[in-house]
Amino acid sequence: MKSFLASAFLSVVLIVPSFAQSAPPTNVSLIGNYVVTGTETNGKPYDGSGPLAITMDKNGALELKWDGGKYTGIGQVVGDKLVVASFADGRVIIGIMEIKPDGSLQGKYWKRTDPGTGGSETWIKK
Repeated sequence: MKSFLASAFLSVVLIVPSFAQSAPPTNVSLIGNYVVTGTETNGKPYDGSGPLAITMDKNGALELKWDGGKYTGIGQVVGDKLVVASFADGRVIIGIMEIKPDGSLQGKYWKRTDPGTGGSETWIKK
């Protein structure tokens, strides 16, 4: 009887299609160059797209450089999100980006002292 149950179980496992799940995102999986589009915190669209380079800092966190280093930040993958802290125009910025299965990221950011909450960005890997 045990042999029959084991055979039946193996048959079901082999017949049911397996769905490959992609590996969870890591800091290393996000390293690369991206094209960024988005909106300011007041909801106004960016003038156009811009470059973002993500590299690994020696401490293991991600180093982010928008527009060739004009704006810089640090990031850490937490589950399926990338949490970002940056500094631009004399103000601290925090962001939470959702890491999509296709490798793109989409999320919101908040800039200290800005009254708006419409800041958003989409990052597409080159």
